[in-house]
Amino acid sequence: MAQHQMFMGTCGGSRPRVHRTEWGHSRLFFALSLGLGLGLAAQQARAQEFSGSGFASLVVGRTTGDCVSSGLAPAFSKGCTRYIADWGHAGVYEDELSASPESRIGLQGTVKFNPSFSVTGQVTARGLKDQHANLEWLYLAYQIAPEWTLQVGRKRLPLYYYSDFQDVGYAYNTIRPSPDVYGWDVVNYNGASLSYATELGPWSLRTDLLFGAEKSSKNAYSRIYSDAPKTVEWSNIGGASVEFSRDWFTGRVSYVRSKFKQTDKDSGVVDVAEDGPAQEFLGLALNADVGHWIVRTEFGRATRKSLNYKAQFYLATLGYRVGDFTLTGGASTYQEDSYADSYTPVKLRSQLLALRYELHKGGALKFQFDRVSDSTATPGAGSARVLSASYDMVF
Repeated sequence: MAQHQMFMGTCGGSRPRVHRTEWGHSRLFFALSLGLGLGLAAQQARAQEFSGSGFASLVVGRTTGDCVSSGLAPAFSKGCTRYIADWGHAGVYEDELSASPESRIGLQGTVKFNPSFSVTGQVTARGLKDQHANLEWLYLAYQIAPEWTLQVGRKRLPLYYYSDFQDVGYAYNTIRPSPDVYGWDVVNYNGASLSYATELGPWSLRTDLLFGAEKSSKNAYSRIYSDAPKTVEWSNIGGASVEFSRDWFTGRVSYVRSKFKQTDKDSGVVDVAEDGPAQEFLGLALNADVGHWIVRTEFGRATRKSLNYKAQFYLATLGYRVGDFTLTGGASTYQEDSYADSYTPVKLRSQLLALRYELHKGGALKFQFDRVSDSTATPGAGSARVLSASYDMVF
C-alpha cells in the first residue's frame, strides 16, 4: 500500500493514493514513439513479425468482521467493513460480494519492424467505474547492441518486483500482491529507459535506468479519501533498478526519485507545496524457488523529507507446491513513523493464506483469506477479514 494518507495530509485530513492520464507535457513521448513507429512502418510496408498475448482475471471478494467506522470517502464507506485491494485503481471491497474491484482483462501486441526496432502496446480494461479501458504501455524499443536496449514511450513505473506484470494475476500464486506494499497513486510514467542485460559467470544481471513524468487527472487513489477530484503529478522522475539471479535465487534492488504535486482539479488549489516536494523510494526483493518451496519477500522505504514523512513496508510469503496445488501463507506491514503535527501516522498489518490450483494450461483457480489489522489512531478502512476467489488466465 504505501503512502496511504501522505499526499493530502497538508490540506487537513483527506488522504489520497492512476490511471486517468492526460497528455499534457508527456505527449512528446507518445508522439515520438508513434511517429518513429509509423515512419518505420511506411518504410517497410510489411512488418517482419507480429506477436500478441492477453491475460484476464475474474476476481470476487467480500469483507467480514465487526463493524468499524470509516475514514474513506462516502462512496467507499457504505459497508460495515471494507478492504482496499488495489490502491492505484481505487479497488475497494465491502461486506457484499463484488467482482468489480479487481477483475480485469488486457491485450498486448508487439510489432517488430526489423531486428533493432519494435513497438509494443498494452490496453487493460477493468470492472471499475471510469476505468473500462486504460493505455498501460505504448513504447518504441531500439536494440542498440545485444546487451543494450532503449525504450521510449509509456511504461509501468518499476517500483516493485511485480510492477511490470502486476496486472497478470496468473503470474503469481496469491490473488494479489500485498496492498500494504503495492499501492501508490502513480502506476505508469511517460519517458525513456535504458536497460543492460548480461551474464557474469553463473549470474544473470539486468540493470535499468529511467526518467520521465506522469500527470494523473481525477486520480483514482485520491478518490478513496476525497470526493473532490484531484490531479496528481510526478515530475522529474529518475531511477534505477538492478535484478540479479542464479539458479534458485533472484534479487532486485530499486531506487526511484521524483517531485510530487497535487491540485484540486475543480478549483485549481494546490494541496501540496507549489514547488513540488521531493520523494524517494527504495526497494529490495529477495526471492527463492527451491524444489517445492517458493519464497517471496519485499522490503521498501519511502520518504518525503520536506513534509516530515517516512514509511517502511514489507511482505513475506512462503509457498509449497504439490502437483497442481500451491499453498501460500504470508504477512505484510505498512507503518509511517512521522508526519506533520496534524496528521495521524498509518499502521497496518496483514496476514494471508492462499490456495492455487492449476485448472488447465494457462489457467488457475485461487482462493484466499486475508486478515487486516488497522491500528491507526484514526483508522481509514479499518480492520477486516477478507474472503476472495479468482480465475486467472493467460492467452
